[in-house]
Amino acid sequence: MNYCYEVKGGLQRYDEVTFLKGMSITTIVIMHLIQNYMRYLPYGIKLLASFGGTGVHVFFLCSGFGLYLSYLKRQTNYLDFLRKRFFKIYFPYIVIVIISFFVPLFYVNGNRLNALLSHVFLYKMFFPEFEETFGPFWFISTLFQLYFLFIPLCGLKKKIGRVPFCLICVLSSIVWWIFTSIAGINGNRIWGSFFLQYLWEFALGMLIAEYLYEGNDIKIPFWKLSIVCILGLLLEGVMGIKGGWLKVFNDIPALFGYGTLGLLLYQCKMLRRLFIWIGSISYEWYLVHILVFVLASTINKNALIALMVLLCSIMVAYVYHRLIAIVSTKLKSTL
Repeated sequence: MNYCYEVKGGLQRYDEVTFLKGMSITTIVIMHLIQNYMRYLPYGIKLLASFGGTGVHVFFLCSGFGLYLSYLKRQTNYLDFLRKRFFKIYFPYIVIVIISFFVPLFYVNGNRLNALLSHVFLYKMFFPEFEETFGPFWFISTLFQLYFLFIPLCGLKKKIGRVPFCLICVLSSIVWWIFTSIAGINGNRIWGSFFLQYLWEFALGMLIAEYLYEGNDIKIPFWKLSIVCILGLLLEGVMGIKGGWLKVFNDIPALFGYGTLGLLLYQCKMLRRLFIWIGSISYEWYLVHILVFVLASTINKNALIALMVLLCSIMVAYVYHRLIAIVSTKLKSTL
């Protein structure tokens, strides 16, 4: 029996990353379903469901991992990199925003046209009233900030080395946490989701990708993963409930607790197949799930209906994933 979690270096693809993306988006979507659709549930269940939001930390790490692994295989310039992000990230996102714009149930208390333009031209990340219009798209703002800085980050890492790069990114995030906490703005979405909040996770993903790309293996005993998982999740819960200065550093146990939980669940073949498949459409599911939930909000709410709505959102995400792939291919060939 193998008592260690092991990852071989030098591979072209790592299913663990796709799995973690799938697991992350699943818990995030279920959290949104419970909090925004199944409002009749007890407070305790809703509080437990909020744990699903921890998946964003793993998602940022996986984003840094995937981008840098791709960059190491085939280094690209700044404009080519942004062009790829346009077709893969911006285009499918804006299509959903435009569709949501024409749904009357979305954003009824403000200037809808201005809200739409804030998404199209990406200035929503600087205005709290627009940041989460048409869906929980603050996450997209953070991703774009990291994308704009990715190539410069690669250049910085190459220039100063792995350890100094890691220290700069980690310290930058810590300084940002302390600053926003002292200033009392960490609860404001445009400050709390600024790229510095998650830079350390993104950079950690880059470093892990480089380590494996160089042919190094990762081997961790399951008992160590289990200890990190339990301690991480417990600390996340305690620090989140206590709040104050403890909550400032809550992202650290959240990432390691949730991430190691994912690696432990990866050992289950059934979950592995499910979350790897979901991981392949994870971005599209994130984009469409709130739209589906809102459209279904007029239906009588019960557990069976909620399950059907959840499954419907997955099917819509799969279809949208296929459509975007076709349209993007045609657009690339013409532009």
